[in-house]
Amino acid sequence: METNANQVSIKQEKEEPKQESKELPQPPPPPEKPEPGDCCGSGCVRCVWDVYYEELEAYDKLYKTDSTNTKSN
Repeated sequence: METNANQVSIKQEKEEPKQESKELPQPPPPPEKPEPGDCCGSGCVRCVWDVYYEELEAYDKLYKTDSTNTKSN
């Protein structure tokens, strides 16, 4: 009888991923905003704010567009 119980649990394990696939995965959190003291204010070529806004733009393109497309479908 233990084999029947094992077979049932195996069938349940196979069914669970199907239920999970219905839910959309959550996007990662957006890039962290620099702290006030992170920028030295000397006009660096690659300022922490430049990097932040580039990462934020890329994040918005990847995840904001996807959420807009899924709503229109």
